[in-house]
Amino acid sequence: MTAYLTDSRRRIARALRELTDEAGYPPSIRELAEAVALSASTVTYHLRALEHRGIVTHAPHRSRSYQVR
Repeated sequence: MTAYLTDSRRRIARALRELTDEAGYPPSIRELAEAVALSASTVTYHLRALEHRGIVTHAPHRSRSYQVR
């Protein structure tokens, strides 16, 4: 699944899964950005690319809604 992803996107997907498992709900963009040491705008860019590839899902207009499929 993640063999064709860049290192940043792989780290974001992994952190998203781990933070969701730990807390029981998805992290905010800022929490995710802090976990992977990137800016929030960069994480947003990569999340949109991951969503386009079908690796993560997102409910529009809802905070904390990114989830790894």
